[in-house]
Order: sequence, then C-alpha cells, then structure tokens
Amino acid sequence: MKTEWILCPFCGSKTRNKVREDTILENYPLYCPKCKQESMIKAKGLEITIIKEPVTLVGSETNSLIKNLIGNSMEFNLSLFDYYIRDSLGIFIPILERIGNRAINHKHPAYEIIINFDVHSFMPKHYHAEITSPNILHNNAQNMYCYYIFIDKDYFEKRFLMYSKEIPVFECKQFEMCSDILKVLNMFVFEYSKCMMNAELTLEAQTEIITHWLIRSLFGETMDMRAISSDYSLARAQHYIEQHYMDNITVEKLANLGYMSKTSFNRWFKKELGITPIEYLIEVRIKMAKLMLKRKENQITEIAMRCGFGSSAHFSSCFQKHVGLTPSEYREKYND
Repeated sequence: MKTEWILCPFCGSKTRNKVREDTILENYPLYCPKCKQESMIKAKGLEITIIKEPVTLVGSETNSLIKNLIGNSMEFNLSLFDYYIRDSLGIFIPILERIGNRAINHKHPAYEIIINFDVHSFMPKHYHAEITSPNILHNNAQNMYCYYIFIDKDYFEKRFLMYSKEIPVFECKQFEMCSDILKVLNMFVFEYSKCMMNAELTLEAQTEIITHWLIRSLFGETMDMRAISSDYSLARAQHYIEQHYMDNITVEKLANLGYMSKTSFNRWFKKELGITPIEYLIEVRIKMAKLMLKRKENQITEIAMRCGFGSSAHFSSCFQKHVGLTPSEYREKYND
C-alpha cells in the first residue's frame, strides 16, 4: 500500500508523520521539527487539509514583535533560542551553550527578567532572578541555564501601578521567585506551541498571570503552588483557614470538615503540602499580620488579636521565628 510523508504546510519539510491510502485523520495536530510550527489537519487517504493554522507568528510580524521587545541588540542571536512571543510578552529559552561568548553592554525597549536556574537561592524552593528596566545599559553574561522574559514597557508599568504609586528604575535588581513560576512559564510555552482552540485568549490570560506574579515577587510576595491542593479534604481545610484564621482553629475541626480522622488528616496534609495544618495556619496568620503592620494605625496588640494569636507575646515570638524580625522592627523597616 502506498505511503507518503506528510509535508509541513509552512516550510515544506518532512514531518515525522506518514499517511497511507487508507488513512483517515480528524483534528490531528501536525508538528514540524524544522520550523517548529504546529497546525491542525485532517487527512483522507493521501489528501491533507489544514483545519487550523498555528497561533505562532511567522515572518515580518514575528520580527516586529521581537524588535519591540529586545530592540536591535546584537546580544541575541535568535538561532540559539527557542522563543515564544505574543504582543506584550516573550519567553526566550537558550538551546545551545554559549562557550566563549563575551557579554557586552546592551539595552532593550522592554523590561528584561532573567530567571537563573544555576544560581543558588537563599530561599528554599526559589530561583534567583533579576530585572532591568527598559533602555538601561547593562552587561550580564548569558548562559543556557536560564529563561529570559521580556515584557512590554507600557503593559508592565500599567500593572505595576496597581501595586505602587511610583515606578522605580531597575538596574539588574536581584530578587527571588518561587520555583513554581516555571510551571506557569511552561504552560505558556505549551499553549503557544500546541495550536489549541482559542489559544490567543488563554495566552493573554497567562501573560497577565506571569506579569502579576513577577511584580508580586519584586515586593517579596511569592506564591507556592504546592499549597494549592487538588484533594477535596485538604482544599476544604485550606479555604476554612484562609477565611477563619482569626478564630481558634484545631486540627480536629479541620479534619471533620473533610470527613477524616485527626491522625489521617494530619499525616495526609503534611505529605501533600510539606507542612502540618498548624504550621499552615501560622503562615496564614503571619501573612495577614504583615499586611496589617504596613498600616501605621493598627496597634501591635490589636493585630495580634485580629490574627488569632491570643496575646502580643505569642504573636511576637511566632513572627520573629518566621520573619527574622520583631513586629516593630518589620514595621520600621517597611516604613523606611
């Protein structure tokens, strides 16, 4: 029986797929390893029909988006990167090691964020990152163990102003990001590459999530997705803690919410989230206390009671253990 290679409808190269005279395909994702495009096809025998073209952009439109984000910098040899670009955000992932490549002074019209995977972070489950504002000359040696993220200037600043009245100038400012950011970035890459229905809408939503996650990290607020459970009993307990952290909460109460025994619940919670239910409760209370301490009108004793600590002494002890500062020191540092 006759067989033929399926050719890429964009670059004409052979894909990894073949069809036979009796082949019938519907809504089949076709990937080209040469141009890295993916389309949706149907086939009847040896006749191929394109159903949906990829959401990835080719030609002059891609070049225009790249120029808007990285400018005319010669620092980026695009042949050494896999890149995934939308109007407001681009992710560049090195694919070849740059041995002997000399770092040069350069700048970009967009915000540049570098997440380094080979630089040790002082925080567990975090990556070391740095951000540079648009049009700031900088010199950072590139390596293949990082992601480069570029975010459009106006897009980033509009969202930054939701968190602060002023936009600082970042000159290779270093900060820490929860390692779960990699899941979100890879979801963007996956959605971009897979040519799924309405991908342009989900990519826009993911661009928002990535941008807000980065901005929150700059303010020291990280999101650990390990704390988001898909188990009903644990999720129910988490929701209850988030809403009732100021109350007297016991492990027995939380276990009853999920129809589990106290022992089983305690063990399962620790296995899934890495901390005990009480430790999770204290983390939530500390997080809320930090927010209240940033408002000068709140007295420390009042904050202790409103966060469920029972006494200012217990509050100060827990806060210093988790934050490394007393509540008063934290307030002074924040207001400096």
